[in-house]
Amino acid sequence: MRPVQRGPRPVGPAGKPVQFSQYGHARGALIENMGQYCSYCNQKLPASLAVEHVQPKDPVPHLKLEWTNFLLGCTNCNSTKGDKLIDLENYLWPDVHNTHLAFEYNEDGTIEVAPGLPPPVAQRAQNTLDLVGLQKYRHDQSASDRRWKNRKDAYQKAKLALELFKQADQQGVGAVAAGYVAGWAPDSGFFSIWFKVFDKFPIVKTALIKGFAGTAPDTFDAQANPISRTAIL
Repeated sequence: MRPVQRGPRPVGPAGKPVQFSQYGHARGALIENMGQYCSYCNQKLPASLAVEHVQPKDPVPHLKLEWTNFLLGCTNCNSTKGDKLIDLENYLWPDVHNTHLAFEYNEDGTIEVAPGLPPPVAQRAQNTLDLVGLQKYRHDQSASDRRWKNRKDAYQKAKLALELFKQADQQGVGAVAAGYVAGWAPDSGFFSIWFKVFDKFPIVKTALIKGFAGTAPDTFDAQANPISRTAIL
């Protein structure tokens, strides 16, 4: 799950922070800051991407128009998360933690909690998967939830790009190829899959961090290795 930075509240023409009269009005600014990706499943969605409330707007109405309570969500993640009141401390959040460290993405499209996490952190990671249903796999015969299939497809695209990059790198044009990879990958979405596939190539990982709009730079070191963002993760 890509760690993101929401950025500060947008500023209006008069130089003052924008006060939203409707939460939907924040969608454009969120997309500009974080790209057209669901903050949870990381699919790229040019349409059908909604302003998602971290704390649901009905049980917590005073946060309905609060910029710091906004992320972006797809239909599947949004509907699974629902409007139930939650304790934020029981979960990991892409705008707070380095969620890239929390989950393992597999070639068959499944996701699981990353091995080796301290038990309390692993539980929070599992709670996050459950909250938005990212562990669902081949469960829906109507194919209305294709998040797992889209992850699987992205994995195959990333593997193909890896082979092309290796060939280019052997020919001495790896830096150029890294730029191409960072241009292709954001159109596919699923930052963490691309990052995993190119794990041995810091030049590509650095380009991916820059290529996916809104990826939090403070969650990676100078060699593009993921690092903890908070005392938790």
